[in-house]
Amino acid sequence: MVWLKKDVRLHDHAVLNYVMQQPNPILIIYLFEPSLISIPESDVRHWRFAYQGIQDFRGKIGHNKILVLHAEALDALKMIAEAYAIQAILSHQETGLEITYRRDQAVRKWCKRKGINWKTFERDGVRRNIPDRRGWQKYWDDYMNGDLFPVDVSGLNLIRPNLNHFQNGMVKIPDLIAKPDPSFQRGGETKAMKLLESFTQNRAKSYLKNLARPSLSQETCSRLSPYIAHGHVSARHVYQETKAVKDRLGRNIDQFHNRLWWRCHYIQKLETEYTIEKEPINRGFIGIEKEFRPDYYKAWSNGSTGFPMIDASMRCLIETGYLNFRMRAMLATFWSFTLWQDWRIGAAYLAKVFLDFEPGIHYPQFQMQAGMTGYHPMRIFNPILQAKKYDDYGVFIKKWVHELGNVPENLLATPWELSQMEQNFYNTHIGKDYPYPLVNYDQATREAKEKYWAYRNSEHVRKNLPELWRKHSLPKDIINYEEELNIQTGLVTESVMYNPKP
Repeated sequence: MVWLKKDVRLHDHAVLNYVMQQPNPILIIYLFEPSLISIPESDVRHWRFAYQGIQDFRGKIGHNKILVLHAEALDALKMIAEAYAIQAILSHQETGLEITYRRDQAVRKWCKRKGINWKTFERDGVRRNIPDRRGWQKYWDDYMNGDLFPVDVSGLNLIRPNLNHFQNGMVKIPDLIAKPDPSFQRGGETKAMKLLESFTQNRAKSYLKNLARPSLSQETCSRLSPYIAHGHVSARHVYQETKAVKDRLGRNIDQFHNRLWWRCHYIQKLETEYTIEKEPINRGFIGIEKEFRPDYYKAWSNGSTGFPMIDASMRCLIETGYLNFRMRAMLATFWSFTLWQDWRIGAAYLAKVFLDFEPGIHYPQFQMQAGMTGYHPMRIFNPILQAKKYDDYGVFIKKWVHELGNVPENLLATPWELSQMEQNFYNTHIGKDYPYPLVNYDQATREAKEKYWAYRNSEHVRKNLPELWRKHSLPKDIINYEEELNIQTGLVTESVMYNPKP
């Protein structure tokens, strides 16, 4: 039995390639698990995208040759075991949330009791059960440059599942998931292949130029992240296809490959230490006091903070599920520092609205932006400066913050500075049509920095750094575990830390 998880594709599929060589017939299953659909980090956008992916896959293999169930994993496996003699279960390894980790533990125990071998395959160059990064870089390089695993559909000896073996509630997929929404990218390997082709043939030539610009990046970034996250295309396949055009596209591909590396680097962090989902990477930050403000959460999460670049970014995410990296980092630092709110609450909400939510990237990356490692340089993305520097002609803000549509480009970043005469002239009244800023940005950020550095300089944070470096950093990047961090003007000097790959 092949249990598809985040690997719904035919290109580069180690599991399906393996079973083609086996003598036994094959049952392929895919599960929509109610417990996963209902968690706070989950949204219909994720499962709609996943459903579109499995429908695309079924179109290539045969709609009646894949068993798709709306059921918990153990319930489904028990019913399948009653109908079929399962010799082995095969799947890719999953670096996911704690709930999927616990589910897999329960499945493995069940398999052991039933005498079923569960064989798993590594994905994305991420290794299981490694205590540190010694040898990881070479493994990753070899993996990404290794042979792809093609699948010949005609070579799959597939069992056509009999749905009469299963309860009606198991075989019916919720209507909300099955209903498309044109505001979001559509899932499936077919769409992923078209995007990959357009990126390598044309769009990547402006990748580096527009990477930081929230409007232009929507066209010139690859837009492959949700397809990689859901397994509709493999990171290795993308790496090799883009590597083939490196001579023509130069630094654009170098920078794109850096981000593929970072992706796997962060997933490996969560694989090595699953508690990162809920606890600070640096345990010294446990107990840092941040009083939850429901009014701050409401304004931040629905895009009504009074800071146009924050609000435009959040509204774009809510409506489309996509936002470039710089603006994502801005949302995280605004929440964690300017509003001085708990990183876990902000991370859970963004997980819900990111179409490309990938736990292994999301939690370590959000923690880094929130300063929970205790060793990364502190970066707070000022939304006023971001708007002035990266929103050319105010296109992004005007598209998503319609209330400011009449305001000239040079005044968009700080609409609260409009005089009463200007507000009347532009028919845009601050406090009525668009809110005043939620906080005084400079004052709130300054106070947050003072609180943060008082905590970060403490012994109970600093004492954890050598162990964190040992566990999560590449050996060649570490200069000296023992040397004290030197803090100057709010930044960690790079001369006494490993050369960071953010």
